[in-house]
Amino acid sequence: MAHRYFISRLNGDEALITGPEAQHIIKVMRLGPGDVLTLSNKDGFDYTARITAAESGQVTCKVISKEKNPADPEKKLTVFMALPKSDKLEFITQKMCELGAVRLIPFVSEYCVAQKSKKDESKTARLQKISDEACKQCARSTPMEVSPTMTMAQILPMLKEFDKVLLFYEKGSEKLSEINFDGCENTAVIIGSEGGFSPREAEKMQRHGAVSLLLGQRILRCETAAVTAAALTMFCLREME
Repeated sequence: MAHRYFISRLNGDEALITGPEAQHIIKVMRLGPGDVLTLSNKDGFDYTARITAAESGQVTCKVISKEKNPADPEKKLTVFMALPKSDKLEFITQKMCELGAVRLIPFVSEYCVAQKSKKDESKTARLQKISDEACKQCARSTPMEVSPTMTMAQILPMLKEFDKVLLFYEKGSEKLSEINFDGCENTAVIIGSEGGFSPREAEKMQRHGAVSLLLGQRILRCETAAVTAAALTMFCLREME
């Protein structure tokens, strides 16, 4: 399999790669003129390119062909994730990108132990880097977007933007197998942190259009619930057939 890297600048059939991507090509992979790469311009296409020059921290390539990326999802899935403790969000970010989510929105709910901090900007940048790397690993062309941490009040008005919003809640009343996904092009799932959601929060989200679902009778860890909910939803959207 050809190595996959993000394009810094594309001009006609000439692609330029700079920064850490170029350093990895030159110093780690020890690739040079004549070697073939798969490049992404984050536009839904894969570019097969041959290196023409690799020096001074930049790599220049000539594009040989351009094809639609088969791994990018056709249906959009956004994951609203209540802020978990420690580094669980890093694991969740990686898995959500692998499963085909297009956006991850961390938010603070009533029962969250973790809270938004002054370092949120740097944490978001780190999570975006994890998403970028996961994008390469699972052969997508476009990384999942990671948003800055929001509040419950900020996410509630956003729920009306989706064709379907699924709230996975330990006191949910409906079954995923009974949900009709016909015509759903833009779907969202909402996952709680270690403490779940308060009844008041669940009621607010349902008033804003969320469907409250139960993921079986077992109580799952938040990171397990996130992976399970995203995978099952993508299957229902016919993205994992």
